[in-house]
Amino acid sequence: MLQTAKDLAPTTINRETETTILPPSVTAHSTRRESGGDEGEEEISYLGLLNAVLRARRLVFGMAVASALIVVGISLFLPRSYTADSSFMPQSRKQGSGLSGLAAQFGLAVPAMTEGGQSPAFYADLLESHAILGQVVDTRFEYRSDTGTVQGTLIDLYRSKGETPALRRDAAIRRLEGDLSTSTVQKTGVVELSVMARHPALAVQISQRLLDLLNRFNLQTRQSQAAAERRFTEARLGGVRRDLRAAEDRAQAFLQRNRDYRNSPELTFQQDRLQREVSMQQELFTTLAQAFEQAKIEEVRDTPVITLVQQPELPVRPDRRGIVAKGIMAGVLGGLLGIAIAIARAYTRNSDLLETPAGAEFDALRRETMDDLTRPLRPFRRTGSGSARDPDTR
Repeated sequence: MLQTAKDLAPTTINRETETTILPPSVTAHSTRRESGGDEGEEEISYLGLLNAVLRARRLVFGMAVASALIVVGISLFLPRSYTADSSFMPQSRKQGSGLSGLAAQFGLAVPAMTEGGQSPAFYADLLESHAILGQVVDTRFEYRSDTGTVQGTLIDLYRSKGETPALRRDAAIRRLEGDLSTSTVQKTGVVELSVMARHPALAVQISQRLLDLLNRFNLQTRQSQAAAERRFTEARLGGVRRDLRAAEDRAQAFLQRNRDYRNSPELTFQQDRLQREVSMQQELFTTLAQAFEQAKIEEVRDTPVITLVQQPELPVRPDRRGIVAKGIMAGVLGGLLGIAIAIARAYTRNSDLLETPAGAEFDALRRETMDDLTRPLRPFRRTGSGSARDPDTR
């Protein structure tokens, strides 16, 4: 088939508007392909998107490079951070040994219970609680830097912002909560603590302060529990002492009245019963006396309840900034943003695309979206009014 000169007209591109002017034959061929089915429409759509991206390749490449350079530059100018690592293992203590001994006297087997606060997960959560972090924030730290001696609370060192002192303190607590991390090793029960700060000495001091407060909290908790147990055993010990004295008095009176009880089976049985009661009260009294003395010891014990596996050490190297990974991620995101801008510009600048059904739908959706952004409550009103009109339309 012969082609006319009109059909052989070259394709021209208007650089100012980046609009591709196609010859009539290509336009007709595209129309035929569009009318041929969904496969042709998808191919033309994909080719159109690819052409739009390739025409704006400088924009895409420029945004990718600019995004990467901006992120890398910001990362280079940010101050370095240092992390102090430490680890510890909680000491397990048997609780309820006195109660187990008392239950054993009655033939009941009560398993010894470990103290509820001894699980590694409890310590990890306790380190991140506001009860501990608040005391760390209020602590005054002092260390030497390149500019001289620096001292102050974390509220001052973090330069926390807030209209009131309470808001500034809360901001410092949240900052500290983000600068520390805890983890537990299930096999060994070791708790690992990492604290990040702008200066290595400050990171070590914060980590040490956290461990000290954790140990003091557990000591106070253990001592308060021991004091409560001491008061309980002391009161119970007085009652058992009276019961023991009464049982001994009954046995003594029986022996005084019946000096030759072995010749009578009935008297022998009564004496055995009285003796069993005396023996049981004696065992109860002995067990309570031991529990009472143990509670008194625990009440005044000030030994550490955690075992330090690794002391907080001064970090000699700053943390990695991850500049390469951040730059690559920023470049990818910038390139994707450039591609989106290129496709949007291609659709808005080419009026022939808007004349197609897909282009018309895109233009309508774009206008509707912009209208919704300017009036956020309109979509909800439209939904409510649409649902209200459904019964009428039916």
